[in-house]
Amino acid sequence: MHPREHRLTRRNLVRGAIGAGAAVGVAGVAAGCQNTTTAVGEGEAGAASAAVRKLVVPRPTGPNGLPLPRPDYSVTWAITPDNAPIKEGLQPEGGTLNVYNYADYIWPGLIKRFEKQYNCQVKIATYNSADEATAKLSAGTVGFDVVIGLSANNMVTLIAQQLMLPLTHSYLPNLAKNIWPALQDPFYDREARYTVPYVVWLDGIGWRNDKISNDIAGMKVPWDIFWESQPWTGKVGILDDQRDALAMPMQRDAMRAGRIPDLNTEDPEIIAKAGRDLSELTKISNVKVDITDYQTLPEAKSWLHQAWSGDMLAAVLYYLPKGTKPDVISFWGPDQGGVVQNDLLWVVSASKKPVLAHAFLNFMLDTKNAYDNFVQFNGYTPPQNTIDAESLVKKGLIPKSISGAVLRPDQFANNQELLALSVEGAKLWQNAWATFKAG
Repeated sequence: MHPREHRLTRRNLVRGAIGAGAAVGVAGVAAGCQNTTTAVGEGEAGAASAAVRKLVVPRPTGPNGLPLPRPDYSVTWAITPDNAPIKEGLQPEGGTLNVYNYADYIWPGLIKRFEKQYNCQVKIATYNSADEATAKLSAGTVGFDVVIGLSANNMVTLIAQQLMLPLTHSYLPNLAKNIWPALQDPFYDREARYTVPYVVWLDGIGWRNDKISNDIAGMKVPWDIFWESQPWTGKVGILDDQRDALAMPMQRDAMRAGRIPDLNTEDPEIIAKAGRDLSELTKISNVKVDITDYQTLPEAKSWLHQAWSGDMLAAVLYYLPKGTKPDVISFWGPDQGGVVQNDLLWVVSASKKPVLAHAFLNFMLDTKNAYDNFVQFNGYTPPQNTIDAESLVKKGLIPKSISGAVLRPDQFANNQELLALSVEGAKLWQNAWATFKAG
């Protein structure tokens, strides 16, 4: 589940990881990707001997054997003749650009700014989940030009169905000019052949420091606070997301042992233990399982919550009741070995406005546009070189107590994305989560 899935929006309040096991079509995909980590001893015919293959650690694969990108197993997706990038030097088409996005995930003022700059109209259709978006895109019943909000763990399915148009980088000068270097050439899409980044976030801990006096950020293992939360029974929550929630006790164990965890593990024992560890929290503090921390922490309905960093920024920017000081909310996130995610922007291969779509991507990568989208509406930080916690605190936009919710480039690089799993691996995580939720 993505932070924007099935959550209340600010507008509503004012008024009152597609899994890798999904079936996909793979026509024309046999040559659709080339992995940069070819096995040692790979022959010209593409087959290594059995003796050589014994030396290679087996890697999980996705649908029809397509590679599942990992930081140590990066993928360069091929560009095929039947899905070629557009030519350079073309003028934007004008007319109407159709954008597909999570609800309330882009500032309406920014859309008006783009329309004025390019003398066009933008029509936004919304989806509630990655599953819904992927299904509608696969069906091809509605014509979209740009998609906002899907993550790297959706790429195997999207590439397999050739739903993504290869990018022509001459239309995207803001990518190299403004974006973190690591996301100009990400492991899941080397050379940024098909995607550019939209926003980033980090899994961490949000708490009310006027209710909890513990120095959580100063603890050797801050995640331990959840297993010490009996004094705040009924006021403690974890994210209602199986991957993020189960990753928390995995991080805790690794920090205690002084090692880096594999948060995309398919080891049955590690996954099962994480589920058992979460079950302990029910007895300790009657832990709540929800994704409304951005609302419950500002309103003091919860005091301690596993949190997405973007939700804590949004909590301070938009959700604090009148008269509540912003610095009553604190946030901590790990420097390494934790969970980070980023959403993508990309052009649909069937777009009828591909040049205008490229212009939209480049517009979103502009520093001022990205900043305004962040502070005026979104709350999730864009990976812009000029946006950092120190400058936001200095401007008085956020209190120092949540400065850790603004990711640094090195922090993003040293943490891990939750990525697509094999069919077997996904079942292990699902089973552990189901057992925990069943009590």
